[in-house]
Amino acid sequence: MPHGFDDFDSFKDFAGRVRDRMRERYPDLQMGFQGSAVTNRSADDGTPFDRPGRQSDFDIAIAGDDVYTAARNLGVPFRGDGVTTGPLMAEDLRVLGLDGVVRDASTEASRRINLMIYRSMTDAVERKPTIRVWF
Repeated sequence: MPHGFDDFDSFKDFAGRVRDRMRERYPDLQMGFQGSAVTNRSADDGTPFDRPGRQSDFDIAIAGDDVYTAARNLGVPFRGDGVTTGPLMAEDLRVLGLDGVVRDASTEASRRINLMIYRSMTDAVERKPTIRVWF
């Protein structure tokens, strides 16, 4: 279970709702948590997740043919090898129709949500520690 949740039920409720809302637009979408919510340490400076005085964000990887193809067709920038985007910017979220989902999820979680698109969830897992939303 990712850091930032009180128990498995709260993780399941939150992640299931967010994924299901994104699936309304991208039916084959898969999702996984990455970053310090998984490792308990910032990749930038090694500080712990939610250290005193600092609230961490949730980095969420999404994948699936529907969202990957849409991102490519809409001009969302991908990193050099074309396997992943960086964190999606506000305009990227808007053109993909995910801005409302991310806004609502951020409000619900009381923390910033960063989405990154991967070509496949296998690619996400191979590149970074990932807790897949399997339920």
